Amino acid sequence: MRSTLKVDFVKGHMGGNEIILVHGGQIPKQHHIKVALSLMESPGVRGDQVGILEKPHQEGDVKVRIVDRTEKTYITMCGGLTQVLPRALSETDLGKRYGIAKSFKELALETDLGTVKISVRRTRDKMVTHTDMTKFVEECYHYGVSQIQVAGIDALKVGEFLVVDVQKLRNQHAGVKFEEMDMKAREVLLSVQKDFDRQHLWPSPNAAYSLFDMYPDEPTHGRVVFPHNVTTGHIEPSCGTGTIAVAVALAETKRTTNGFVKLRFDSGGRSFLGGPETTEVKMVVENSRVKHAEFSHSLVEITANGKAWVSARS
Repeated sequence: MRSTLKVDFVKGHMGGNEIILVHGGQIPKQHHIKVALSLMESPGVRGDQVGILEKPHQEGDVKVRIVDRTEKTYITMCGGLTQVLPRALSETDLGKRYGIAKSFKELALETDLGTVKISVRRTRDKMVTHTDMTKFVEECYHYGVSQIQVAGIDALKVGEFLVVDVQKLRNQHAGVKFEEMDMKAREVLLSVQKDFDRQHLWPSPNAAYSLFDMYPDEPTHGRVVFPHNVTTGHIEPSCGTGTIAVAVALAETKRTTNGFVKLRFDSGGRSFLGGPETTEVKMVVENSRVKHAEFSHSLVEITANGKAWVSARS
């Protein structure tokens, strides 16, 4: 038997990475994943991740569990969500349920990785959010960072992420337009990911994928895109965890200095390499290992706020 749930939602994006926020209390817990997937699919609200919000259990201001479009289950962290949520709390009535004032400057977000600290700086016409991603970095090291070879390409495994330098791809696939993510580029990227899966470098089929390209004359400035699932079109123009995975890869391969490091990546807007927006990463590196990392993105917006009707088994 099927029933229909009415769910309040807020939708926003970070450079094209679309995030849907809902209240967990409105959805039976056994249906959380099903409802989240329904919201992300067409003809639903559509998005890349859903954040299911709840009252905090420990010292945080709000708790979230995150469902991913391609993984089709919970993921531990989503950088885009940590950028969209503060905007939603500031611009909608979302925070009323959790006792969070719209003028907050700091937010403690309980995630499956632990409590993540988020800071907000406001000016008259701008709001900039910085997310502490150190717990995600620690998770990457927990699962391992290593140099690998996939489909004849030198790459890196950073936690669950497959991280690929476009220059390595160009060496074997001259003329392929990775900047435009054309059909040939997608075929190459898919072959690399499939070989990652064939080698069982991650227990489940991989859907965490970072593609980067550093500018030759600017070693701390590059561009990124995230082709998590080429076959279904899940190519995120911007991704917080994916950008941090690139930053860890650069540190581990000694392409950054030790000490305080500031990186800038063109990202967002379209499903192409680079973008009109910017993701900024600040990190502390010791002996080529990242000890602290945070990031912000230049364009975060709320795009919808309303109610959705979704089906669920009763």
